[in-house]
Amino acid sequence: MPGEARTFRRFRYDITGLTGRRLRLLTDLPTDDAGVPQDLPEGITEVVSTEDEVGPNLSVRVHPLDDPTQIAYVAFDQLAVYDDE
Repeated sequence: MPGEARTFRRFRYDITGLTGRRLRLLTDLPTDDAGVPQDLPEGITEVVSTEDEVGPNLSVRVHPLDDPTQIAYVAFDQLAVYDDE
């Protein structure tokens, strides 16, 4: 319904089907698996996955909704999937 908040949930490391899905960032300072902060716009809450699954380093390759050229690797435990996608 219009105006309702979208619900999201954490996902397991072995999830598939992530390519093109919007993912919710669960942190204000997203990092990769090694804890290195990623260069994403301040205040960003959603990203798009460019890969089908979590990588071997337990990060997901993502970009901001409006800029597919700005690639970042975010640890999977800092992301959530939306239930309606």
